Amino acid sequence: MKQSWWAKGAWTLSIVGCCLALVGCSPALDWRTVRPEHAPALQAVFPCKPKQVDRSLTLPALPGPPVTMHLVSCKVGESIWALSYFDAKDITRVPLALAADSRALRDNLEAVSRLGPSPAVATVSAVDLGPAQVIGMTPNTLSRHWRLVGRRPVGNGESTPVEVHAWHFSHGLMVYQASLWRPVPPANAKESTDAVETFIQGFKFSD
Repeated sequence: MKQSWWAKGAWTLSIVGCCLALVGCSPALDWRTVRPEHAPALQAVFPCKPKQVDRSLTLPALPGPPVTMHLVSCKVGESIWALSYFDAKDITRVPLALAADSRALRDNLEAVSRLGPSPAVATVSAVDLGPAQVIGMTPNTLSRHWRLVGRRPVGNGESTPVEVHAWHFSHGLMVYQASLWRPVPPANAKESTDAVETFIQGFKFSD
């Protein structure tokens, strides 16, 4: 069944919410090399063993047919490490896809903040941290690294604050969003900064 742009965001947020709600996992980061399916040129690193799910989604902000969205993610402690990506099919759709993917993340964080009997102000703090830098990626001015602070679902229509680092980039016709979701504020600022850098520096394309 085809899903909407909102469904894409809700689907991603629901997976993140369920993973963050789990307890009893070791907080140790066990970095390993990962080669995501359907992205043969990409090598990534994750601090845990990721699982992959795929869905067909319709993005209203992106002209053309639905896309098959691939999501690779895993959880360590209270943090979720994720990579979502899809084939834009046409080079002219890549800039639109990068912009739509970035906007969808912020829109859905704002939507989640309205959950609950006493909805919070639907405000998401977004800071542009500069160009996304991934070895071998296709240069694009819309490839950016964002830090967002919003809310995530925790069940029963409630939400809680979350910090998200998101990197938007592309390689050929493939459009990617790497992200780290974690509670606000991080328990250890220095460790958290190191983890952010290790995660994104582990992404590289072989051609």
